[in-house]
Amino acid sequence: MSMSLVFTQILVILLYVLVGFGAGKLKLISPEQRRYLSGLCSTLILPFTILSAASQEVGGREMGGMLAALAFTLAVYGCVTALSVAVHRARKAPPEMTAAATGLLTYPNCTFLGLPLCRALFGDMAVLYNASAMIAFNVLFFSVQHSLFTGGRMDPKNLLTPSMVSTLALVGMLAAKLHFPAPVQTVVSGIGSMITPLSLIIIGVMLSESALGTVLRQGRSYLIAALRNLAIPLAGMLILRILPLDADARLCVLVYLACPCATLTSIYAIRYDKAPEFCAHTVILSTLLFAGTLPIIISIGQSVL
Repeated sequence: MSMSLVFTQILVILLYVLVGFGAGKLKLISPEQRRYLSGLCSTLILPFTILSAASQEVGGREMGGMLAALAFTLAVYGCVTALSVAVHRARKAPPEMTAAATGLLTYPNCTFLGLPLCRALFGDMAVLYNASAMIAFNVLFFSVQHSLFTGGRMDPKNLLTPSMVSTLALVGMLAAKLHFPAPVQTVVSGIGSMITPLSLIIIGVMLSESALGTVLRQGRSYLIAALRNLAIPLAGMLILRILPLDADARLCVLVYLACPCATLTSIYAIRYDKAPEFCAHTVILSTLLFAGTLPIIISIGQSVL
């Protein structure tokens, strides 16, 4: 993969984000409208994006690759969660900081940033590996991470999100070689294609709502961002080398892993009052630094993988 293509796609992403940033600063999109659009993306548009991949012909090798990617992602998320909780509890950190930092470190923004980027870089294959990332994300976030935020027990009902249901439906359709009729596929793909501009505009609006000067002065946020954007994907790269995937598939999975902190962590931190300002600042800082950390990860990944 040419690095010029990577930088071109980063520029496209930044331009979309800039549109959202301008819309936020000019009050064309209010915080309430941004929250509404975020919900629209995650509950309606994202499921269509996922299901749009049902048009692909997937053989046994591709299904095996998806399962390998799923096992890898679950293992990485699980290890990061366990290490983060252990370290924070050993240092006697407050429970709210343990929950916040663990969510920030473990879960990447593989939907709003990773999916648009990987589709541009790797084509429709990206949606297949996003399915693996989404299953791992949903299973662990809405069970383990949810219990860290609430202090309660895991509730299996929390796993039944629209993205999780559509992901499982996609896997079933691919395994059974089922496809939508052409008119239905056109509608599904058309709605699904909205995820790229809308999700990136939402990120831009989110950035416009914060005082960037304050965000850039958060020392601990830099540590979390460095671990999330660089250290974790670099460590994961060593395991990716042994997975039964071709080079492009490994790189695609790596890009998902290298995405910045998930905005969902910040949303839950606000909802349950678990270091909400720290989470919001870290998500923003990690997202801003992503434009610089991603080329580093891809460059190393192309050499190693």
